[in-house]
Amino acid sequence: MNFNRGKVQILYGYLPGAVFAHDEYGHCRVTMIELSALGQINRAALAEVVGDMLNQWPNDWQRQAFPAVRNADDLARNYFVGEPTGVKFEPFPTALRCPRCGRVYRLRDLQRSTATPGQCPLVGCGGKLEQMPFVQAHQCGRLDEMFVQREGCSIHGTTSLYFDDTGRVTTARWRCRQCAGAEVARLRQTPCNCSYSLLGTEDPSEKRLRFLPVTDPAVFKPQIAPFINFPHDDMARLSGPEARPWVLARIWGLLATPVRDAMAAGSTSDEDPMVAAAFRDLAALAPDNPRVREYTARRTARHAGAAVADRMLRLVPGATPQTLRVSRRLLEQVAVLDNVATLTIDAAAQRAANRGDEPHERRLRDIQIWARERLGLAELRALDGFPIGLAAVGFTRIKADPNQTILNPFPQYNRRTPLYAVVAETEAIYFQLDPQRVVRWLQQNQLLPTAPLATNEEAWARLYGEVPGLGLRRNDPLFQQPAASAVRTLVHSISHVLLRHIEWSGYAAQSIGEYLIPEGIACVLYASRYTDTRVGGLLTLFEQGIDRWLRSALDEGGDCVLDPFCSEEGGACVGCLHREFNCTEFNRELSRAVLFGGTVAQHGPALVPFGPNVSGYWRM
Repeated sequence: MNFNRGKVQILYGYLPGAVFAHDEYGHCRVTMIELSALGQINRAALAEVVGDMLNQWPNDWQRQAFPAVRNADDLARNYFVGEPTGVKFEPFPTALRCPRCGRVYRLRDLQRSTATPGQCPLVGCGGKLEQMPFVQAHQCGRLDEMFVQREGCSIHGTTSLYFDDTGRVTTARWRCRQCAGAEVARLRQTPCNCSYSLLGTEDPSEKRLRFLPVTDPAVFKPQIAPFINFPHDDMARLSGPEARPWVLARIWGLLATPVRDAMAAGSTSDEDPMVAAAFRDLAALAPDNPRVREYTARRTARHAGAAVADRMLRLVPGATPQTLRVSRRLLEQVAVLDNVATLTIDAAAQRAANRGDEPHERRLRDIQIWARERLGLAELRALDGFPIGLAAVGFTRIKADPNQTILNPFPQYNRRTPLYAVVAETEAIYFQLDPQRVVRWLQQNQLLPTAPLATNEEAWARLYGEVPGLGLRRNDPLFQQPAASAVRTLVHSISHVLLRHIEWSGYAAQSIGEYLIPEGIACVLYASRYTDTRVGGLLTLFEQGIDRWLRSALDEGGDCVLDPFCSEEGGACVGCLHREFNCTEFNRELSRAVLFGGTVAQHGPALVPFGPNVSGYWRM
């Protein structure tokens, strides 16, 4: 049997191993996904995010079914990247219960009988059969139907055995009808001898499969990695050593023009001495000649571009273009700034002025100043046409936390491990923090030595030189450098606080994804829409409601329904910052304390770098 679903629907709810409710066939389990090859995809970016996701599972045995992904060649050799086009499935569970008499049958036995399909075969009953409501699952990825009792009571055997479904695993029982409903057995948990049971836990309860309602989201948890899908050639031009000074200059605010233009203007290799002498002679005779003006403008830009690159290198002592450290995420940040249609607050204010809406123009200009001074947001932009992709890498059961699960691949496709991917251009909001304020915040929390700062570029140079863990991948030892962990926690926490109040856009918070760029102290919040139509909710929010959005984030972002317990234990839980979907960090490195400050009695993992008194970024 097969059917069709939307591409993103398939990624989140219909991948192989998932259980879902079908309108006609009841509960079913997905067995296979039909794929079509994806051509226009940045495989280098995909390889990096897949490798980073695999490395979130800390031990080899937790991800041993996956081939290593170090680069795009590994991806091409071992993985099949495809776009889902259809779903094949089978009935699951296959044990059926009659709600009238409580008797339980297996589908294969009923198929051999002469009873009316879908009806209880017990003489005189004829009730409509329903699937059993529970399944068994384990952190290793195993999924079984619940055990069907084969032994009845000691007096009547199985002739009067029935299942008493109370709706709860803890109280459901196998009973004997002739013994006035006496209990015969409880639900029996199946032991699991998997790697997780042997190596990953000492808790006896986690060594057995757990009963879950068949509709429980814990039955199947897809692990999905977002990646930015800029063309490979564009990214390759930015990744060469000659481009690195301009890439950093663009991020650090030293360069106001796209990197490709600065590189073209900054090149002096085409300045022939004889041509230069000829133009100097012509300029002396006819200074207003159009060719002279064009040459002079190009030469001025050339020297200005070279000056930016030189200034950039002076900020990093001893650096050369070859030794500058530039991560892929910084390249993507530059590509966003250079290639994606953006709307700044200044531009939105000018639009309001052009249509004569002076009160709204003033509100926008006021909120721009307020956001920088009060929230430490140096830059805010709306993006139209943000090229995002999602790739389903594997799945877990019961939990999503890499420390408590085994990551499972999907069944092989064309003899390779499949990655189910969708790509689209969508709307988004980009924010970047104030580098001087970030450095001062690190100093107040005693994570950087105190030293005066005069300019943004000095602050950027300090972050670059003294917090190298920001630009490194997860498997590097410096990744967990205390200051780097603190900055990641800061950017991540601001992202989640803003997402709590995204309803001003008309989107539900869970339908908005985040793409963190901690080395650029930036983040992109994007709409998870992969259709040809765009709602425009985030763009409207940016232009019409950004003041309400940001002020509500500050006014209510410090609250949690589970306080004071949440605040005392780290300041992040299901009542405030945790998200069920679209968090690639699995709700780690999050805390309201990094924004609002306070004394934390029991530090959660996100606050390990900090002392007992946390200085809040939004309280500076």
